[in-house]
Amino acid sequence: MTIKHKNLWIFIFIGLIALLLVSSISNLLLYLKSVNINNYLSRRVFEDTSGFASSVLKTDQILNDSLHSKQITVGNANILGNEFLNQSNDIFDLVDIYVHNAMEEIPMGNIISYIPEEFSLYISRILNRPPQSFDIYAYNKDEIIKLNKEQLAKFTKMKDINDKLVEIVKKDVKGLKTYGIENNADFTPLNAIKNPLWKRLINDIVDYKNKIHWSPGFILNS
Repeated sequence: MTIKHKNLWIFIFIGLIALLLVSSISNLLLYLKSVNINNYLSRRVFEDTSGFASSVLKTDQILNDSLHSKQITVGNANILGNEFLNQSNDIFDLVDIYVHNAMEEIPMGNIISYIPEEFSLYISRILNRPPQSFDIYAYNKDEIIKLNKEQLAKFTKMKDINDKLVEIVKKDVKGLKTYGIENNADFTPLNAIKNPLWKRLINDIVDYKNKIHWSPGFILNS
């Protein structure tokens, strides 16, 4: 083998090594990017699922107390409206992740976020506040709002729907507590995206919405 040929083979060998290094680095970067995306989505899925499910338990208690006493404090009304608003945001976010991550369409999926949003709008009317402007630390939070016949009827409708949501979240979300999800190693901020729990939750809520034939204005205009 001449020196010229020997140098050529060395050059080819170095080139192959360089290509392998570039390929390995590219694959590593893609893997790390994928891991980071999954970690980010898992955290969002966990927080949204936990937030929505625990909030449903809180609103159920406030609605129950209000119907029992036929009144609600300004403070609790602000909390109730704010919780409904949070539920709407959480479920909208979950549906968005579902569609873009799983590449699956959910018929009328985003519509389910309108249910708690409409409840929130109704509470803002009772408080004479602009939508999405709840103040859970209102200076007059201890003031009592007596619920009239029409308002009690609306609260009853909201409670009926919320009761079903309580049933759904208790069935689907293992380890659910009033203030979050506990003792569920299969559904944490690190692995939630891989657990079918949150997708089942969304589909069960969509199925329920379809059964009651809910449409915008169900509470506000009925």
